[in-house]
Amino acid sequence: ELVLGSGGNPGLPGAGTNNVFNRDAQKSLASTSQPHIFVTGFTYNTPRWGPNKFVRNVLGDWTIGAMLRYASGQLIGAPGSNNNLGTLLFQGTRMNRVPGQPLFLKDPNCKCIDPRQDLVLNPAAWTDAPAGQFGTGAGFYNDYRWQRQVSENVSLGRRFSIKERYKFHIRAEFFNIFNHPNFGLPNSSIGPTLGLISSTSVPERQIQFGVKLAF
Repeated sequence: ELVLGSGGNPGLPGAGTNNVFNRDAQKSLASTSQPHIFVTGFTYNTPRWGPNKFVRNVLGDWTIGAMLRYASGQLIGAPGSNNNLGTLLFQGTRMNRVPGQPLFLKDPNCKCIDPRQDLVLNPAAWTDAPAGQFGTGAGFYNDYRWQRQVSENVSLGRRFSIKERYKFHIRAEFFNIFNHPNFGLPNSSIGPTLGLISSTSVPERQIQFGVKLAF
């Protein structure tokens, strides 16, 4: 997942060129880097439990399915520097990271973020490159990641036989069943809106129902 500048490897976008005169300084994580992704799916048909006929008919023959995905958070790009390099060389550069300063004001995975009022990125973690000089920082840092991505979708359905000829199907599907908040990347540009969250990467819980008659 390491790339060189803005296009080191096909299909792996980089962070853009930071110093056109120092190729060795262009190594960076790809913007699509997600070290851990776990995906699983299953389908389960409920058996007809117990000796009671009514219970067997009510609880048996249901099909339960799920598709679950858990992934590392997306990388947040280092902010661009506001020095005058772009005016001199028509080539901007990135800010330098301040040692000892936390990158976040709140843990992205704390489940305590209010996107209407919390600015979660720390502006003190970055400083402008000196006037007329290229920044020395990387485009992406492995510890500068947004919250983990969670997708949990579940379905429930059953087929009923009406005599021999007719089959009646019902199905319910639940997307993001636990309504887990997956916020989009916060604004990473230094300024009054640094850390502002204005979108979600996964919609809120959605439920849909389906009915089918086969004959």
